[in-house]
Amino acid sequence: MKIIFIKDAFLKSLGSCVSVINTRNALPILSNLLIETQGKDKVKITGTDLEIGVSSKTQATILEEGAITAPAKKLYDIIREMPAGEVNFNVTKNNSIHISSGSETKGSQFKIMGIPKDDYPKLTIYSLEKALTLPQKTLKECLSLTTFAISHDEARYVLNGAFFIVKNNELKVVSTDGRRLAYITKEIQNHSQQSLEVIIPSKTINELLKILEEEGEVKILLEKNQIIFDFGDIYIISRLIEGHFPNYEQVIPKEEKARAKIGRDMLLQAVKRASLLTSQDAQAVKIEFIKNKIAISSRSPNLGEAREECPADLNGEAVMVGFNPSYLIDVLRNVDVNEVTLSLGGSDKPGVVRGKEGYLYIIMPMQLTN
Repeated sequence: MKIIFIKDAFLKSLGSCVSVINTRNALPILSNLLIETQGKDKVKITGTDLEIGVSSKTQATILEEGAITAPAKKLYDIIREMPAGEVNFNVTKNNSIHISSGSETKGSQFKIMGIPKDDYPKLTIYSLEKALTLPQKTLKECLSLTTFAISHDEARYVLNGAFFIVKNNELKVVSTDGRRLAYITKEIQNHSQQSLEVIIPSKTINELLKILEEEGEVKILLEKNQIIFDFGDIYIISRLIEGHFPNYEQVIPKEEKARAKIGRDMLLQAVKRASLLTSQDAQAVKIEFIKNKIAISSRSPNLGEAREECPADLNGEAVMVGFNPSYLIDVLRNVDVNEVTLSLGGSDKPGVVRGKEGYLYIIMPMQLTN
């Protein structure tokens, strides 16, 4: 097997696959990437942990066809440190992989041991004839605005992913960890008329966010308990989370006592500053709606106090509530608008942050220390 890669293209393709590898897997071959030639000028690279698999195709000069599996992390690190330009990738009969830059007798040279491809798991390739096609930009926005609210508590496994719903010409993505909830709905062109109602694992979403771009399309297909995302040169297949996602519609507040429109960055910076004087015993920042302004403050008996007032366009009653500052910071960092609306239902009621059309973020209140 002899291949000549261009470093940057090879590294990009490796990067699409290497992060799904679990080096602590009991099967040594699952610590490797499968590298196989396809035709005269394509190489396919595949990585999997049996829960999610990613294949990426890249251009290359094929001098001798073949296939090998190589240690994923080590190969990626080697290629990343290689000088720009051509990379020679040669496999000998004893599965020894020789990697060099430029001339094979000069420049950088490495030798690592591979494993034959025979026992490497094969990713099932499905027909995409009935797949849903979405703009990458739409999917990227929906995932970016919801993924930070996913639970990482393994005891609540059903919340360890995002609820992905497609019905008619509408896409909804919802995530929650029980203390906050992020929800977005988008109009789409569902020419396939495919309906989906699935929970996509957080690891899969993280991989998607590395690949999704502002332009182009992605094809999405549901097959049994697996979901497929096809980008053309990159193919992702992932298992889904089984179970019933909570009824998120019941969580959305139906009433509000007050609403404020405020500059997003102004509120973000004020909350960040107030959070500096929170502690394990006093975790909340206080949000007060006062006439024509919002007061953001924190108080920790062993640290001190912080207070800041921000001008805002207020409607409704004077209300005071405590929130986890990290939860507010998460949404304010990710929603790329100039102004947001914060609605409060009372000191013991959830708050709602709105900004983009079709998007809302619900955050549960916290008890304030005296």
